[in-house]
Amino acid sequence: MAPESRTIRIFIERQLADLRESVPSALAAAVVSDDGALTPDAGAMDSLSPQTTQLRSLVAAARTTASALGLDKTRCLILDGTAGVLIVRPIQTAKPRLVVLLLADPRDVTRGLNGMHRLAGEIEARLTSTTTTAAPALAA
Repeated sequence: MAPESRTIRIFIERQLADLRESVPSALAAAVVSDDGALTPDAGAMDSLSPQTTQLRSLVAAARTTASALGLDKTRCLILDGTAGVLIVRPIQTAKPRLVVLLLADPRDVTRGLNGMHRLAGEIEARLTSTTTTAAPALAA
């Protein structure tokens, strides 16, 4: 797939920066696409890049398990560790993406989830409108 346009990357970076600012203990925030491309917020290190394959595998396993348990559509995956919390949420766009948020304090999970859902909605709306605008309408 073609790389993200500069406008989309800048939009995602700004949304990620807003997310990190809204969650006090956020250590890193990124959007990972299915082709392995990583868009971190400007203040985050590219530390998640080598783990993109593992993240996709983890999310795929979580979706399969959730489906088998009858949880319907998987909205996010939360991993709580002794050194922090990792939250992964899929974004429903033409090009599969994941929002990844790493927190130092588990007390910020609710705030992080709310911010991630808002961010995903903004990205979905922006990319849907971009795709709709770019595609010509079919004649009736």
